[in-house]
Formats: sequence, structure tokens, C-alpha cells
Amino acid sequence: MKVVLHLDSDKERRLRLTLNNMKNLLAAVEGRPIEGAIVVNGPGAQQVTASMDMELSELVTRLANQGIVFFVCNNSLTQFGLTPEVLHPAFKVTRAGVLKLVELQRDGYAYVKP
Repeated sequence: MKVVLHLDSDKERRLRLTLNNMKNLLAAVEGRPIEGAIVVNGPGAQQVTASMDMELSELVTRLANQGIVFFVCNNSLTQFGLTPEVLHPAFKVTRAGVLKLVELQRDGYAYVKP
């Protein structure tokens, strides 16, 4: 199973929902192989800094340790005056979030926007 979750909101509750959706999906598949990704763009980029809420930061780290990959849009970082150095360490910068979503869907990932 391959799935990508998309976050483009600057609301913390949307980040929490997205992370919990991925956590719940991992629990539901009960150890079956899953390739999961979370792509963040637009205002959502403002939420994924190292200074994010500690509980959410720990959840990102746990998900990353379970093999979930995290991407944030470089265009969005630029738009909001952020640099890669301020991101939570699990996040990889991708040239364009929309392009990453298209590439993942082309590669067979199901798209989910919580």
C-alpha cells in the first residue's frame, strides 16, 4: 500500500489531524507493508519548524522512525521567509510540493487530504 497525505493549512488542528490520520493508518494495517509520505505546502510550511508543539514534534519523529517520509515545498518556504535550517529534522525540502504530489501519485500513491 502506498499513500500520501497532503497538508496545506496553517491551522495546528489540521497538522494534528494529518499526523493522527497517518498514525491510525499504520495501526490499521497491522504490520502490513506501507509506503507513506506527508507533503506540506502553502501556509502549512509555517507549521513544520523545529519549534512546533512538542507532542506533534514527537509524533513526527515516531512516524519517521516507522518509515514515513516528510516533504515540504521549497516554494512555500521562500514565500513565508523560512529556511531549511528551521525545519523539524524529519522534513526534506522538495522543489515544489505540487510536483511532489503529482510524482507520488504517478508512482501509485493514493492521495488523501485530511
